[in-house]
Amino acid sequence: MLSAYAEGRDLHRLTAQSLLGREETSEDDRKVAKAVNFGLLYGMGAKGLRFYALKSYGIEMRFEEASLYRKRFFETYPGLKKWHDNERRTCQRGETETRTLIGRRRADVQRLTDRLNTPVQGTAADGLKLALALLWERRGECAGAVPVLVCHDEVVVECDAEQAVDVKVWLGRAMIEGMDAVMNGTVEVLVAVEVEARIARSWGEGG
Repeated sequence: MLSAYAEGRDLHRLTAQSLLGREETSEDDRKVAKAVNFGLLYGMGAKGLRFYALKSYGIEMRFEEASLYRKRFFETYPGLKKWHDNERRTCQRGETETRTLIGRRRADVQRLTDRLNTPVQGTAADGLKLALALLWERRGECAGAVPVLVCHDEVVVECDAEQAVDVKVWLGRAMIEGMDAVMNGTVEVLVAVEVEARIARSWGEGG
């Protein structure tokens, strides 16, 4: 997975190739892989994957398909399986604390899915908060630009049309530096942080 990031490959496409056992994949195949990537990352079984794929992506899977995809997913990403197994053992020992990469603590974690979710989503939140702090510290660089909305991993900034290009650069730089400080200050293998910033008249157009 880290190699794929370093090479700029499409992770969903890579997963689709592994799940289906072929190089050529369609957009529908990629959507299946996206459901598998996001579903299995947080500890779903085959039954949960079927429900998640249908609810979130409109994809119908037979139980046998979901089971096969789950098996091939962990064969493709053995590091994730090792992490899942370790966290499962931690749950079985009755430990209820988990942390993000920079050490922010979450207590009273009872479910395996929460133990797997917190280090990923929580670390992403840490990076986003650092990015927002940078936007505040650097607000003088784009006077009049105002962050108005944060949703998951997205930040919406309002500004005058003539500022849009400068604000796009300002926002992208802060988001990259915020996440880079979290990721690459805590892992042995450096991970390139990428951001997609768009100029639009509304959030809906920007998506």
